[in-house]
Amino acid sequence: MTDLILFGAGASYGSQPKNVPPLGANLFDELRKFGKYWNQIPKELVDVFKTDFEKGMEELGNHYPMALAPLQREMAVYFFNFNATKDNLYVKLASLIKKTKWKGAISTLNYERLLEQSLLYNGLKCIIGRPTSNSYDLELNFPHGCCNFLCEGIVASNGVFFTGNNISTSGRVVIENNPVSYIRKIRENQFPPVMSYFDPSKFTTSCSNFIIEQRKRYRELVLNAEKIAIVGLRVREHDNHIWNPLKQTSATIYYCSGKSAGDEFEKWRKKSRPNSNDEIYKMYFREGFNTIFSKLGLIE
Repeated sequence: MTDLILFGAGASYGSQPKNVPPLGANLFDELRKFGKYWNQIPKELVDVFKTDFEKGMEELGNHYPMALAPLQREMAVYFFNFNATKDNLYVKLASLIKKTKWKGAISTLNYERLLEQSLLYNGLKCIIGRPTSNSYDLELNFPHGCCNFLCEGIVASNGVFFTGNNISTSGRVVIENNPVSYIRKIRENQFPPVMSYFDPSKFTTSCSNFIIEQRKRYRELVLNAEKIAIVGLRVREHDNHIWNPLKQTSATIYYCSGKSAGDEFEKWRKKSRPNSNDEIYKMYFREGFNTIFSKLGLIE
């Protein structure tokens, strides 16, 4: 069985002292400071976004579907600009993984590259998707995609599908980390990077075939794990692809987040996993780092 670490927005937000992506409650204001398209959101939806970002995206898609792709591109560029510093907690985690030769997997719901950069900084060989050999150090899983995943190789025979106001494509995912090439490809590509919309449905326009496979793999990792560490992830039960496997797994869950998120998880656990031996640590990432990763054998 493979142990699993699952990261949410709170982990990246708490991973380094500054230059971190905001939590959902502040994301809309930060995007409006960053990009021109986010400043063109219709006035009647501004308050919706400020109250509930996911609801704002849902309403925007219902009434202004053509606005989604430019906004998604701009959001991707915004997240691309965040960079890990040497004191980032992901860097510290990567060092422990390398030192202990930990062979678990990491799943992240975050769109920025802080985790990826930290792993590469430590020289770890990572694989995305089901491993076919042992020539890797760590499996990464992206159920919601990432800002630097671009969809290429789209073909008409299995490419574009229409469902209501939504458009999805299938194709090949290419990871781009060079800033110059990234911006050029963002401008040239008709479709945004491979990122699920930040709305209740988590619909994905680009390379939906990749996201489908990543979510299937996530389910396998969760259901086959012995231990699962969850860091900085709030309970959103409407994200069935994330929370249903967590309900069903026989793994012990070690949950680490702030008090309000911890209270929500505790309520969810009592309802969804009443007979589990899960442990809840109502601490932010930096405060709970040693505690949570000692449970996975990364710290003695």
